[in-house]
Amino acid sequence: MLTAAALLGGPAGAVSIDGRLGNPGTVTQALGGSDLLVLLASFSDGRIVGTSPLTGGLFSLSIPNDFAPRLSPMNLCAGVKATPSEPRTYTAETLLVYQARRNVVATMTQADSATDPTRRTQWVYSDRAARIQGRCTGLNTRYSLTLRQGWNPVMTVSHSGDFQVTNATPGLPYWVQETFTSNARTVFGTLFDGR
Repeated sequence: MLTAAALLGGPAGAVSIDGRLGNPGTVTQALGGSDLLVLLASFSDGRIVGTSPLTGGLFSLSIPNDFAPRLSPMNLCAGVKATPSEPRTYTAETLLVYQARRNVVATMTQADSATDPTRRTQWVYSDRAARIQGRCTGLNTRYSLTLRQGWNPVMTVSHSGDFQVTNATPGLPYWVQETFTSNARTVFGTLFDGR
């Protein structure tokens, strides 16, 4: 069984996002079980960063070493501190499942539930190693996060209106959202043309 895992080959090395679908029946009902791809989309750059076949509900998507994401200051809220300094980061935007023959696409999320998640993971690229800790002043959000230089799986955990941002727990499935977009190459033209 594959789980979400970062396989880093050095500080800013390649990363492989390995995963399994929590709802493979949703995809096979809507798209069939063959010729399916998982795409890592960068809408801000207008391109597809990486692809992987989706077979039996499993995928392994590699992000190329030459992908240079647009980094921004993390802009931590008051009460949260980064040591030794605040990193510049990029949050991977969207994972999609795509069927080229039917030209249909749907978004994927990594979480503990498809409809009511309490744990949700995103991939974040950091320009440096940093420890981020504290509670946002006036908000119910706490950070207890260690970033390394390169790609990091980061999880937001929610408990009765409180949120904690922390390092991801391995093994959360990916869920295909049940809204499928037809004419994907037209609707997301910039994304597919920028490939």
